[in-house]
Amino acid sequence: MAPGLGYWGPPSSTIDWCEENYRVTHFIAEFWNTISNVSMIIPPFIGAFLLVKDKLEFRLVASHLSLMCVGLGSWCFHMTLLYSMQLLDELPMIWGSAVLIYNLATVEYPAKSHNLLLSAGLFTYCAIVTLVYIMCNIPIFFQIAYGLMVCSLVATAWKVSRSIAWANKTVLVCAVVAYGTGFILWNIDNQFCSSLKSMRYHTGFLSPLFEFHAWWHILAGIGTYMGIIFGADARCSVLGYKTKIKYWNHCVPYLDVKNGHEM
Repeated sequence: MAPGLGYWGPPSSTIDWCEENYRVTHFIAEFWNTISNVSMIIPPFIGAFLLVKDKLEFRLVASHLSLMCVGLGSWCFHMTLLYSMQLLDELPMIWGSAVLIYNLATVEYPAKSHNLLLSAGLFTYCAIVTLVYIMCNIPIFFQIAYGLMVCSLVATAWKVSRSIAWANKTVLVCAVVAYGTGFILWNIDNQFCSSLKSMRYHTGFLSPLFEFHAWWHILAGIGTYMGIIFGADARCSVLGYKTKIKYWNHCVPYLDVKNGHEM
């Protein structure tokens, strides 16, 4: 079957990325953009499982689950290129970012305490963005709304790193560098698509290396996951836990918590 035609039919999304549709398989519209989402699915799943096992605060688990929801939504979107799946990809990015911002902004709060005003403000922002985006279907609106959330998230994380002396600044820097590099590759993929397609054509089996949107998924997933670990580490330290970053099966970093107790 010719590239561009496949199991899910003609794309109905407002965006069709640089990867050629159905080039690899009849069942996945953008193969590399789809499978690259594993960086946003597997690590947070493992992280959430280990936090639940240690009976830690649900807010820490929620951060991991929010990233996993983004990864699953992005998988469905790039697999189908359907508009409904596009919303399943993009809207969790807004709501998930709100979860991360709230957790970082309240990282120094006592256990079981909440900031209702901040919760209401973030919920209102997310609800407005959701309603307006569904009505206007303009990608640039979503990108600006999400960009504001990312900037707020980075600023809040930086504030935490300065206010908590023992915050793991190395993890935060790694998170920002990974995410920032992915963002640069995302822009290159958007602006120089024709050149990238030509490079893929001439590089044979190495062509996936030039699927820069897929690299954006991988690096954004790594950066966000490391940012979540940074926040979880700071939160556990505030509550008096001894923490250490270890590697599950020597590949996936996670937060090992000692002397944990049920909250």
